[in-house]
Amino acid sequence: MIESMSLDRKCLVEVRVGKSHEKVHPAWQDDTNDGFLICYDVNLVFDDQSIFLVQPCEVETTGRYPGLGLSLEKIEAVNLPSLLKVSCLPMRVEQVVQTDCLGEDVINQYIIALENGSKIVIRHVFPPMTMGIKFEQENA
Repeated sequence: MIESMSLDRKCLVEVRVGKSHEKVHPAWQDDTNDGFLICYDVNLVFDDQSIFLVQPCEVETTGRYPGLGLSLEKIEAVNLPSLLKVSCLPMRVEQVVQTDCLGEDVINQYIIALENGSKIVIRHVFPPMTMGIKFEQENA
């Protein structure tokens, strides 16, 4: 789980993604993943040289199958090749909101609210162990 305070007020300078594709397989397409770039990992790069890796994961739940969550880990170096175009970067993180958009009683979505009102949404999507990332501009 994200420790919200660890990203609040940091200046995000770059978002990088690993292997990605524009659409989910038609069998899994629904409104929970519409408009997302589908990927397997994301690097968040900050101006203080800190780098965080976000990946989909399974979270143990009592008496049920594991829930679909997200992991956040501080890493030493950028490890993903593709720069995601986020027009307003660099920009300070105003707030990180963690939600359960899939209704599985685990955190499976991060909404990174930037100080200009734009948002970067990272969410676990189907099929399991894939994520989606989407940039939402303030006036969009």
